Amino acid sequence: MRLERKDFRHGLVIVRCENLDDLWYLSQTVAAGDLVRGRSQRRIKDKDDTKSSGGERKTITITVSVEKAEFKAENSVLRVSGVIVECPDDAVACGSHHTFNVDAETAVTVIKQEWTKTDVERLEEAVKGTLRPKVIVASIDEGEAAVGLIRESRTDYYDLASNIGGKYDVKGRDARKGEFYKELTQLIANVMAKENVSHVILAGPGFEKNNYLKFLRENHPDFAQKCAVEDTGNSGRNGIQEVLKRDAVNRTLAEVNSVRDIRYVEEILKHVGQGTGLSTYGRREVEEAVKAGAVELLLITDTLLFAKRGELEWLMNQVRHMSGRPHIINHESEAGQKLESLGGIAAKLRYRMA
Repeated sequence: MRLERKDFRHGLVIVRCENLDDLWYLSQTVAAGDLVRGRSQRRIKDKDDTKSSGGERKTITITVSVEKAEFKAENSVLRVSGVIVECPDDAVACGSHHTFNVDAETAVTVIKQEWTKTDVERLEEAVKGTLRPKVIVASIDEGEAAVGLIRESRTDYYDLASNIGGKYDVKGRDARKGEFYKELTQLIANVMAKENVSHVILAGPGFEKNNYLKFLRENHPDFAQKCAVEDTGNSGRNGIQEVLKRDAVNRTLAEVNSVRDIRYVEEILKHVGQGTGLSTYGRREVEEAVKAGAVELLLITDTLLFAKRGELEWLMNQVRHMSGRPHIINHESEAGQKLESLGGIAAKLRYRMA
């Protein structure tokens, strides 16, 4: 994300989103009641045009008072809906409803009555996240591979399968396996061409990851230098998730937000399962822990934050005041789905509460 203008004194920020992660961060920053200004397409009708489908589509600048902001990862957009409060006089009527899409390379203006600590943190994290390199984890088995691009907000998956044949057709099988390796290399290369990828982790339960690395060293030595091997008990997407939960790999992925999300939620669930008393979940239980100053780490899903922002802002500020850390998690990620099952809010505690 690029911060093109920052004027907190007048409550105004202009940002330009550059990728999917930026849209997710922006979705956490925009709240109901904020003003969002951007360019959008709108069908403009002539006064004499009575047809429901009539009118010319024009690109105009509109300001809406936000009622809803939805991050749509599958469409790579942030949908902002609300009531129009500023618009060209000859275009549309103020007071009508409008939804516009914010996508990559879109600049928007966000105006707030007050920029909270949480809002500023999310902007700063988005700017830093743009500069951080990403990691690919490829879980490889016989003729099958799942490739995961580890983003700040979530993991994007790409699957590849090929019928390489039985083990008794050695000559034909080797040729088909070579073609599979070429397809896998092209898939990973296409992802790397679009993203700032620093490392590729080759994972899997057998020897295929090693065989593939050998293929890379012989045919793509520069590519091979970016690769490391990790044994897993599972293949496919489960193998990728297994990699992301490991402490050794976390040293490579430590700065990627979505990997931290998995680690944080797993730690909460571990304490819950073991009955240590060092974690709690649910709105009422977490509030009690915050009031007691016991919260070291507060986890909240982005959907809950948008729905209850005014109430949760107080909780997050209290946690910060007691030297704790609030952390927001994408509800669409694996970590977010697990946190949603706990009510969308949980906390790691410094000590057991009586």
